[in-house]
Amino acid sequence: MWQLLSPTTLELIFMILRDGSETTSLGRVQLSRLSRVCTSWSMIALKLLWASCDDFSRLLSALSDDILLHLRENAGETQELQTTIPHADLGRFSMYAHQIRDLMYDHRTIGTAFQLTSATMLQLCSQMKRPFINLRRLHFTSFDIKGWYIIPYLLGPTTTHLVLDVRSDVVDQQLVQHLATMKDALSDVINVAPNLRTLVIKIEKEHELLFGVLSRFIVGLRILRKIQVPLGGPSLPSTLYHLSSSAHLVVADLNIYPGSLDVDQLRFPPGAFPSLRTLNFSSKISIYLPLIHSIQLSTLNSVQLTFHEHSPCPTETFHTLIQATCRATSSLQVFELKIVAPTSHRQLSNLPTAAVLLPLFAHRKLEELVIDLGVPIQLNDADIDTISHMWPYCRKLRLTPLDAQQRSLESAGWTSKVTPRGIIALLYHLVNLKELAIEFDATSLDVVGTEGPVSEPYLPYRQVGSDGHLQARKTSSLEILDVGRSVAADPLKVASWIGVLCPRLKELKWTGDSEAWARARLVLQKIQRLYESNEL
Repeated sequence: MWQLLSPTTLELIFMILRDGSETTSLGRVQLSRLSRVCTSWSMIALKLLWASCDDFSRLLSALSDDILLHLRENAGETQELQTTIPHADLGRFSMYAHQIRDLMYDHRTIGTAFQLTSATMLQLCSQMKRPFINLRRLHFTSFDIKGWYIIPYLLGPTTTHLVLDVRSDVVDQQLVQHLATMKDALSDVINVAPNLRTLVIKIEKEHELLFGVLSRFIVGLRILRKIQVPLGGPSLPSTLYHLSSSAHLVVADLNIYPGSLDVDQLRFPPGAFPSLRTLNFSSKISIYLPLIHSIQLSTLNSVQLTFHEHSPCPTETFHTLIQATCRATSSLQVFELKIVAPTSHRQLSNLPTAAVLLPLFAHRKLEELVIDLGVPIQLNDADIDTISHMWPYCRKLRLTPLDAQQRSLESAGWTSKVTPRGIIALLYHLVNLKELAIEFDATSLDVVGTEGPVSEPYLPYRQVGSDGHLQARKTSSLEILDVGRSVAADPLKVASWIGVLCPRLKELKWTGDSEAWARARLVLQKIQRLYESNEL
């Protein structure tokens, strides 16, 4: 019967067997067994088995022990390899390599697992004449300077996604020679992989000379659509100008190290980033403002910002940041703002209020909002009620500050003015809300013990039938609730209130050591078990 199945159907069945396995290794074992059934099954199973290779040493295992021994002992000329290695053995290695679409190459593991030198690996790859002709994604890591010579042989015209993991110990040792080698290798990458669409570069330590090499490489890639890179050094202004002029760039994740850069050196073309949809930016506020002021888009729908400042920011800065971002786009759906700064000792009267959120009210399709200004936002029930009407599609809402920033304010007598009434209004109107982080004062909570539901003033919704009995109650879809350093009342009352209001809640979080919230979570878990057993 199986002879009547088409190759496409067989491939789909094999994929289900692979993906349905408990572990990745077990899925590979299943495919390996299928590949030994018959010839028709073998090609399909091997295609799936080698589609992704997360360890290059697994591919080297396709070479026989005699060949591996020869490679260890001889780092000689390519001609010697051609006359010694049997063509059939290289053919098996080549066949597997041709199937790989996603490859992780760590040059350190080649030396530790097989004791192969960089020169030997280079000879093997050059003899194979581009073995990875169908490669789509490459994750490359090298702790060896000579390892960078191999990367051009791993890539090809089909490669669209490249991840470069630049380790700090390589950069520090023999810096000049390493950077020269990297510069030559990346120049070859531009030629052999002209269709790169996604570039991710990871570094552990910043260095101006390294930034210069990476910037030259980035500028040479003309059709990038997604980029996640660190930038810095004297080449920063020119690199930013190049990226902002690209008509292809859709996703930009920029981690900028400004150093001693003069902000006046930054220049952006009119209509910067014309196709940008997602912007992730980590740097200083002074670098971000000139960039965001140059953007006027209707496609930018996701902005995630992280700023590291050396001094506390005034409230006016918060308003300027949010207002500038909202003016740059008309279709904001995801907005995250996190400011890391020294502890603020400002007076309670100088805390930011809901006014800093006013520019965001124009974006009615907002789905995710995370605001961490380093200090709490002074909100009350009226503000929460306004928020609940402004963003009806919101799925994630986090308005809690850093713990360290808030302690000095708590010692000065700060407490949240939001009450359970405001939380109920928020959950009632935001029907899609799955995650909420907000601080409120639970001491005013009124619950009728364990004998009945929440008292009438706190019912989010009730429907009374003709017999006068409660027939239905609208409850929230909330799954994660983070109360920060909220003041807790009686744990039984708090847990009963949350359990009735949020029956789908999976996780309750808080900041610091709070015995009251810990006890409330235990009670809440018991309530959830009652829901699961249909006793509530």
